Amino acid sequence: MTFFRLALTLFLAAAPAATALAQERQWTLDAGDSDAYLVFGVPETDDVGVSFWCTIRTNEVQIMLAEADPHLKVGRMAPITVTAGKTTVTLSGKVSDNEEGATTSIEASMPATSKLFPALLAADRFKVHVGKQNYVFPLGDADLTGLLDLCRKP
Repeated sequence: MTFFRLALTLFLAAAPAATALAQERQWTLDAGDSDAYLVFGVPETDDVGVSFWCTIRTNEVQIMLAEADPHLKVGRMAPITVTAGKTTVTLSGKVSDNEEGATTSIEASMPATSKLFPALLAADRFKVHVGKQNYVFPLGDADLTGLLDLCRKP
């Protein structure tokens, strides 16, 4: 058997296992009695990139970036800049220790009427800048309208 055939055979044998392990992040909307969450992550795991959540009907939405700049100071406030299309909003976020890794997370609040939401609804992705880190998240199947319907006051 040539080296090429051996390599191809090994690759094809390993492909199903690799596919199962490399599950893609996706958007999931979930609501309970008091809170609603729109999470971009791998379902049924701790792998979360970013999430939006609210206490239902409070007109406030939180954004949480699970892995922020590891150089941010835990317990302090830091700017988090979110850009969708031509709209940019800078929020003040509280930095927390990320229990899953050697980094930090950051969470900030904004009104459900923020100019960011129409921009997110019109965009196919958004950018987040925290500390010296930049992130880009897709919005393709994010049910942002569903989340806002739960978060906004009637």
